[in-house]
Amino acid sequence: MKRGLLTVVLAVLYVTVFSSCGDSEVYSEYRTVPSYKWERIGKGKVIAFDKINISNTDDVYDVSVMVRHTPYINEDAVKFLMRIVSPSGITRESIHTIKLKDRTGEKWLGDALGDIIDLEETCKTFMTFPEKGDYTIELVNLSTKYELVGIMELGIRIVKSDLDYKTKE
Repeated sequence: MKRGLLTVVLAVLYVTVFSSCGDSEVYSEYRTVPSYKWERIGKGKVIAFDKINISNTDDVYDVSVMVRHTPYINEDAVKFLMRIVSPSGITRESIHTIKLKDRTGEKWLGDALGDIIDLEETCKTFMTFPEKGDYTIELVNLSTKYELVGIMELGIRIVKSDLDYKTKE
């Protein structure tokens, strides 16, 4: 019990110290996956991030998905649909796969701290948000298994791209 609590405390400290909160970050949020099981069918298949406020439509952004999992996960990759819904209801969808292990299938990608592995992968680069207001991003499980066991949390991080580009002059 003490080891598990220590691992969680160290993970929170690690994320707090090493996460960047600079001017370029627009949004960063995690959602807990109940019982570490992300269902493919039913209520639990959609993880929603709402009230993502975009106030500048001239900038371009990078959208990353953050995966926090245990080493006991039952897949070597996470396949999901990313649905982005604008303030007016326009929907954009794309399918992504985040590999959790290296090519040999033996070493975890990401940062491991005890039984917690954090991985962040940029899924959309140089993306524009055409409307000002609150967006919603949903992640929908597309795994081949009934449930993805071992996923602790999923997160979304949006930062301003370092591309020196303006969409309007």
